[in-house]
Amino acid sequence: MISPAPTPKIPQLWVPLPSGIHPSWREIDERSAAWLDRFGLYADRTQRERLQRISVGEITGRGAPAGRPAALQWTSDFLMWLFAFDDEFCDEGPVAASPDATLLIVTKLQRVVEVPWAAPVDDSYSAALRELRLRLDDLTTPVQTARWAASFRAYLQGQIWMAANSAHGRIPSLSDHLTVRLDSSGVKIFSTLSEIIHGYDLPAAEYERHDVRAFVEVFAAIIGWSNDLISYHKERRRSQEGYGNIVDLIAYEWKCSIDEAVSETARMHTRAMTLYLRLRDQILRAAGPELRRWIADCDFWIRADYDWSLTTSRYVNPEDPADLPVGSAASPFQEREADQPLPIAGIAWWWALLQDQRPEP
Repeated sequence: MISPAPTPKIPQLWVPLPSGIHPSWREIDERSAAWLDRFGLYADRTQRERLQRISVGEITGRGAPAGRPAALQWTSDFLMWLFAFDDEFCDEGPVAASPDATLLIVTKLQRVVEVPWAAPVDDSYSAALRELRLRLDDLTTPVQTARWAASFRAYLQGQIWMAANSAHGRIPSLSDHLTVRLDSSGVKIFSTLSEIIHGYDLPAAEYERHDVRAFVEVFAAIIGWSNDLISYHKERRRSQEGYGNIVDLIAYEWKCSIDEAVSETARMHTRAMTLYLRLRDQILRAAGPELRRWIADCDFWIRADYDWSLTTSRYVNPEDPADLPVGSAASPFQEREADQPLPIAGIAWWWALLQDQRPEP
């Protein structure tokens, strides 16, 4: 939501998960910057410089400190595509307020994902996506590709919903927003990347379990809500007017100040993180080796996104600095309430999957 008003101070979030980084992340980052130039995924020189400074190789290296080099490079290039596409079509460009234009773009990109060898490509984004999709076949099994493609299609579909809201001045309920943003934020895609990077298949019988599905949604919520807080400064100054950020939506729906909405978002983040840890331990008790490895990889991605977000120029913005915290908090935000479910209809089912229910105080 564009505004000249000062942006709020963002509190330190509680992210008690391991961190690390691949030793070759700088080289990966340099190659992704060159890949961006190869396809020209930017509207002008200013946007090119912004994208080349965000250190996409760093978040990739943090997400998979022991990943396979070729798969890490593919992931870094793909994330560069996502950031470029998000800026030009989903947040800041005129297409972001046009559901018709968004639908045409999404339909074309979905075809590229399905049959890259036959899909027409007549612009830089579809050409770059086709190159990525063809490279993916050399790195993955059909199961890994299908899982990634499903999450990517859900991301694309979510952009239509966001554009329709913007075009019609429609403000969604907090519950509807939170459920759609699990996909439209692109964060669910992160849960599919570890299999690609490390070369293992998570069995469908485990991945499709209800508790694992809840785990994936909580994973996406933690990263998405953290990102909404950390990116708030950027969005108020560069994005289309609207209610695509949870902070603005909470302030509107609850009729509270932006500072109060920031605190509420941090409280929600803590409750989601507490739930994540409980679900993780519950699932691990009877998990096979692939599921155990995948859960450990999810831990790395959550911490990777948080650590990277606090230092990347995408959000820090040296020319117009954001007021961001340093590092992870030592204890939960509003710790006494950390175990309590969130009374939001669209996501309340997450807590119902817990087998070790704890009584309310």
